[in-house]
Amino acid sequence: MKPMIAFALIISSIFFISNTYASDETIAAKETLVTEQTAKYSIENMTCKMCDITIRKSMEKVDGVIKATVDYDTKTALVIFDPQKTDIETIGMASTNVGYKATSM
Repeated sequence: MKPMIAFALIISSIFFISNTYASDETIAAKETLVTEQTAKYSIENMTCKMCDITIRKSMEKVDGVIKATVDYDTKTALVIFDPQKTDIETIGMASTNVGYKATSM
């Protein structure tokens, strides 16, 4: 009888620990999703397809920017960022500082 009780305690401990670990991962994933924001910018002075590369690189250098996508045809930029690390104005200023005025839409 004692071996069965010990076995049951071991199994229940393993189950409890594995569920606790999974819950921590779920919470961390939810926190990651909550901290991301998206901003769209209108970009001025773009004259060629190389301009979008310059703008994208300048925006992606800003700490907290996760991804920047610049579209030459529509003269816009779409930026995913962490608002705890940066803000819309700082990201726009990165583009403006390299010669392409960015205005939040």
